Amino acid sequence: MKKLILIASLIAGLCSSIFGEEFPPSWFSNKLTFTETEITRKNADGVWVPFIDRTYTACEFVKVTDEIYSLDMARDAAEKKASERLDEYFKDYKIPEGLKAKHVLAGYKYNDSLADGGAYVKVDVTVSTEKAPEIKAAAIGSDFRKDTSELSELPRVLAYEGSRLTLVDKINFGSEESIESHKVSYFKKQDAYGTPSNHTTVKEALYYPDGVLVYDTIIKLDNCLMEFRLKNIIKGRKTVIIIRTDVNSTNSELKIDYNGKEYTSKIERDLKNRWRNSIFEVEEGTIVEYSPIFHITDLPAKQGIASIWVYQLL
Repeated sequence: MKKLILIASLIAGLCSSIFGEEFPPSWFSNKLTFTETEITRKNADGVWVPFIDRTYTACEFVKVTDEIYSLDMARDAAEKKASERLDEYFKDYKIPEGLKAKHVLAGYKYNDSLADGGAYVKVDVTVSTEKAPEIKAAAIGSDFRKDTSELSELPRVLAYEGSRLTLVDKINFGSEESIESHKVSYFKKQDAYGTPSNHTTVKEALYYPDGVLVYDTIIKLDNCLMEFRLKNIIKGRKTVIIIRTDVNSTNSELKIDYNGKEYTSKIERDLKNRWRNSIFEVEEGTIVEYSPIFHITDLPAKQGIASIWVYQLL
């Protein structure tokens, strides 16, 4: 019976080859990939509005073996492995019911050699969210702080040094859900023996240098380091992290750390107009996880930080 199933399965694979299927298929990739499109559809209130569809794709190839003795079995095994990769990626995400859709595409490989037969499978998971109202666009130039200081929110797309960066994540310290989903945690400074770590949360309305008042939730770090995990990240892409910073501090710079590498942004104390935007560039090829962990480090004095935006070159 197994031989009959195998023969039928390989014949089906041969048909795919006859009709010009390439192996591996052009859509096959060993990396978990991400694409974003905008589409108009009805929201929960029945109103036609723009939505952002983010599609995450995982591919797998499974060979036909003595245990997996048909292309259909190989296809099922490959689909399971690809789905498990996506489930692992989404395990920390809270996606509303109805906003997540799954699509499976399979291709079969045929060869006279049993060991070369198998199934290629692509699993797409699309997460759809209603697009936020358009915010005034901003370009990031050499003087980023002036260009964007009038915005309480940063736009979804930024022009940055000749490139267009897309907002992929944001940490809002006024939201418990945001704090939990980004696994924000605090640690005692290693060099401060005997001194307890401390952090407090306050809501402040402060000014940027251009005189615009912006309200935000601030985490005040006192003898304390902070850790946070990013989401929606594509590995290897150039990433820009922007931290709204309260410069009512004697610190001269703010540092973040990823995998032992430090990134620094200079800050200058201002007791009147206390908001600044600290920018950190993470080079292409640096991030090697889908949910990388960063730390805010080396704060000799008390320091307040607020919203964090994360952009990538998609």
